[in-house]
Amino acid sequence: MRQADLAVVGGGASGLAAALAAAASGKRGSAVVLEKNPRVGKKLLLTGNGRCNLTNRGAGDGSHYHGDAGAREVLDRFPPERILELFQKAGLLCRELDGGRIYPYSLQASSVLNVLRRNLDRFGVEVLCGFDVKDIRKSDGGFLLSSPEGDLPARRVILAAGGSACPQSGSDGGGYSLAKALGHTVVPVYPSLAPVKTDPARVRPLKGVRCPVSAAFRTRGQVVRASAGEVQFTENALSGICIFELSRCFGDLRAPKDAEIALDLFSGYSLERVTGLLRAAAEGAGELSAPQLLEGFLPKALCVELSRYAFGGASGVLRREDLGRLASAAKDFRFPVRGTFSWDRAQVTAGGVPLSELTESLESKKCRGLYLCGELLDVDGDCGGFNLHWAWASGLAAGKAAADSLREKR
Repeated sequence: MRQADLAVVGGGASGLAAALAAAASGKRGSAVVLEKNPRVGKKLLLTGNGRCNLTNRGAGDGSHYHGDAGAREVLDRFPPERILELFQKAGLLCRELDGGRIYPYSLQASSVLNVLRRNLDRFGVEVLCGFDVKDIRKSDGGFLLSSPEGDLPARRVILAAGGSACPQSGSDGGGYSLAKALGHTVVPVYPSLAPVKTDPARVRPLKGVRCPVSAAFRTRGQVVRASAGEVQFTENALSGICIFELSRCFGDLRAPKDAEIALDLFSGYSLERVTGLLRAAAEGAGELSAPQLLEGFLPKALCVELSRYAFGGASGVLRREDLGRLASAAKDFRFPVRGTFSWDRAQVTAGGVPLSELTESLESKKCRGLYLCGELLDVDGDCGGFNLHWAWASGLAAGKAAADSLREKR
């Protein structure tokens, strides 16, 4: 096969961004995308429940990212405004919804992928699907990429093979093996933005209930991280965006055995205020049980389970002195953490190749001419478009740097 100027391994968000950046900065037809799936962008179509939350207004300050602090340099160069400008030039109209979340105006992920594919064609980027890269070796003049479908020589390589999350999209962590073979280390990876497993006996009666809360991940008597949003109770887990954002703590702290998630069911009210509200509701209401009193405050199934939690079982008629205990339980409703769901339910991978092994342009310090980007790196973000923003930003940085390097060598 002919030698490619640039081979991009992986046709996900970061790989497509890298290929477009390289093609726009270099000569037409200089980049080829190697994708093992039958088509590119499979995981992109699943993001944002199919609506593709492609960035967030708050992505520029770095506070929503975890892992390697070196990500800040890339984020500074590619703030949300620059990403939106690039998409606008590419022909994509966007809209901003709650929380600074940016979506395609159509609210369809397919619009984003269609625009990206059209621009790949425009810049002459070749796409080879069904090309599963299993090995990359240094060779004279660059690299030799091998797959069951054949070999491809390339002068430069961008490794954008993704992480381990969402294996149904084709992500299997294979990029880490490729990076290791080329001299890199990998910070241990674990699922992030995933439901948190808990005691099934505690949550099964609440299956299907949703409730706005403030949630906190606790271990050793301390709050590690807090988040707010809607919690969803399932057969054996806690779910919802606020829970997803806490799930990273379990892997980051190496699975602490005493971990708990504490839910504040009245986050807008102090303990004293909640106690006062319960007392006011109880006055003149006659003889009520705790679940009956709570029915004016919370979903019915939650009233029953909160009462059991507060009093260690079914409660009888409430006494005035019981109201403080009930209020305290509502402000600190705890569940043991039994782990997180695995890769098939995780939205993103935490851990990966450390940025300290790369230059500011995301070129490998271990293997010159190799660039890395996207989820493969030790950077992961909160829910709300932050992870896709990192994919675009890191892909653009790597693609432009690779194209500049090729131009300098000519």
